[in-house]
Order: sequence, then C-alpha cells, then structure tokens
Amino acid sequence: MCSVDEGRRWAIETFGAHGVHIRGRVAELIREEHAASADAQEASGHRSRGVYGEFWRGILERFEDFGNLPHAALVRPGQAPYKIPVVNGVAIFPWRYGRTGGEDLVATPFVTSDARSAMFALGSGATQGELNLGLPGPGLTPEEELADVFEAAMSEALVTTGKVVVVAISSSPMALHAMSWGEATSTSDGRLKWSFVEDLIEVAASGPAGAVDSRKTFTAGEPPTKVIRWQSEPDDSSGVPADDDE
Repeated sequence: MCSVDEGRRWAIETFGAHGVHIRGRVAELIREEHAASADAQEASGHRSRGVYGEFWRGILERFEDFGNLPHAALVRPGQAPYKIPVVNGVAIFPWRYGRTGGEDLVATPFVTSDARSAMFALGSGATQGELNLGLPGPGLTPEEELADVFEAAMSEALVTTGKVVVVAISSSPMALHAMSWGEATSTSDGRLKWSFVEDLIEVAASGPAGAVDSRKTFTAGEPPTKVIRWQSEPDDSSGVPADDDE
C-alpha cells in the first residue's frame, strides 16, 4: 500500500483538479452506504443477510454523484442495469469483493459478467465541461497547485479512455472490514492486475467539490452588530443626551 502523500498525488494525476475531492468522497460514500445498509438489515429483523446484500446496488447509486463533476459522465457498461461515472476518461467502479476482510483481493475473480468486461473498453461519453473561473482546485495545497504533477494532470494527454479505477470493498452488517482503490486491468482469467493500490480506511471525508471556506464569504457567518446611535433629546434631569450618559 502507498503513503498518504502518494495517494493524493495519484488521485491528482488520475483525475486532475478534482482528484483529492474524489478520493475523500469515495471513502465517505462507502461509509455512508455501509451504515445505511447495516441499519436496514437490523431493522428488517431477518436472519438472512439479503437486505445488506443490496449494498452493491446502493453504492452504485451513490457513486452516480461523481457524474456531476466537470469532465464527467455516467456511462452504461455493456447491457448492465446501472451506469458508472467516467471522470476525465477514467471509469470508477465500486466492487464489494468480500465479507470478512480476510479475502485475497488479487485472487478474487472480477470479470464475472459481460458488463464487467465492458468496463475496460468504455469511452468517456458526453462529459460536462467546466467554467474556468481561475479558482484553486478543490482540496489542493498551494504547493500541489504549482507542482509539475498538477500541471501534467490537467493536460489533455491524461484525458484518455480505457482506464478503470476499481474501488474494492469488504464488508458485512457487522463491520466495514476493508476498502481500497486503484487502477487495474483484467487478466486472462478474469482477475485484476493492479498498477496502484491505496488503502482508504484512514482517508478523511472531503467537502463539496470546489467549496471554499464559508467563514471567508461575505454572506456567511454571524453578521456584525450594527449600533445605531440616535441623536436623543436632552435628559430632563441632567440636561445631556441620554446616550452619552454612560
């Protein structure tokens, strides 16, 4: 597994200016879906874990949020009954590969359907453009904004097709055991060959894409108290204005 700094760098190189946001948001969405699915399982009262088993459908729906980012689209892989986000030509697919945390991620078959196979040949589709307002990238430090890696990530050379980032999850109603992500390709036997993997368990949630500190906006925070001082009539007893008698 890579370090935190390596994970941030990879996210920026892969997805551009919104890479850091996507990285944090992926971890956040997985935690949200796990909590919701576990609660639904408990509320059902079923001995069967079929309610939690719908996790795969719920996390796919949550990942549709990434389709709203600039240079992103939701694309249907093959004849799948769902769509997955493609950001800067890179597909993102959440995959619940295990239930205990003890599974071997490398040995677990991935390409088990035509839709899974089709993910590795997706086009970027019709993407949503971005209005360039000259604002800093979301979640980036000043150093990252000026770094060569950021310049390279925003170049047209990285807006390619055919790349797949798989978000691998092992979970059960009892716990979220493991979550990681990285770029992967399929092998001849349907497994994944990883060129990069990062553990997301310790990655903090990100704020909204393009968000700025609300404390620094002119419409947010506590408005200043405006003291209006009236020219009052002289006090009958003192002969001075009442607002000066303090």
